[in-house]
Amino acid sequence: MFISSKGNSKLESYARNARMGLFALFLLLLTTQTTSASESGGINWSITPYIWATDTEYDLKASGTPVDTGKITFDDLLDTTDSSFQIVTEAGIEGGKWSAFVDLTYLDTSDDYTGSLFKVDSDSEQWFLDAAVAWWPKGESGGLSLFAGGRYTDLDDQLDFRLAANGQQVWLLDNDRDFLDALVGVRQQFSLSDSWKLHTHADYSFGDSEGTYLLQATIRYGMGARKQYGLMIGYRYKEAEFKHGDIEEDYTYKGPLLAFNFRL
Repeated sequence: MFISSKGNSKLESYARNARMGLFALFLLLLTTQTTSASESGGINWSITPYIWATDTEYDLKASGTPVDTGKITFDDLLDTTDSSFQIVTEAGIEGGKWSAFVDLTYLDTSDDYTGSLFKVDSDSEQWFLDAAVAWWPKGESGGLSLFAGGRYTDLDDQLDFRLAANGQQVWLLDNDRDFLDALVGVRQQFSLSDSWKLHTHADYSFGDSEGTYLLQATIRYGMGARKQYGLMIGYRYKEAEFKHGDIEEDYTYKGPLLAFNFRL
């Protein structure tokens, strides 16, 4: 016996492709905007791979009725993670007041459970992508930047139910959904000394999702002759609410962040 429940109809699939295409166009415009600056003042690059050690709290509802609540610790996440990467890349006009950045997270996890009647294999793939143009009213030395852009979230969860006795598949649940939001935010940098800087970040996004906001603070210790290398440690907090059909999902992500930043 085989039953498949798909999260996307053909119409939803076409809409998803259109959203992805629009977002790809937006990223292309960001690249064009920064590349065009090379003729005038050159481009400064900042690249920051990082690890966000999150504890995740979730609350799921179906047609307003609570379905499941719980918490996934970072240790739990490590046990089930197959692959993951997180990186922020920013390019700005040298000596100018404009920059563009992309913050990308990918996470692929899997787990399995075997009971007396059923064996369940779960697989989850998640993409989180923020892209924005930032304006620095007083230049980077002023420390303040305002930004606007887009936030793309793709969540794909699959559950494979099989009979424990003979491995026959009885149910395949494939819930794939994505959300494209407008993103606005503010950042402020504070110089504590020649080597130490405090970076703060706050943003909010809205659109396909029911609303997402993120707060972050990190301290950077600069190294190298021009402080072009930096070790960063801090804390990030994020709340996100999604609605897909009759399903409502609330997530709270929070935990310390460790990063290494280098500037070109």
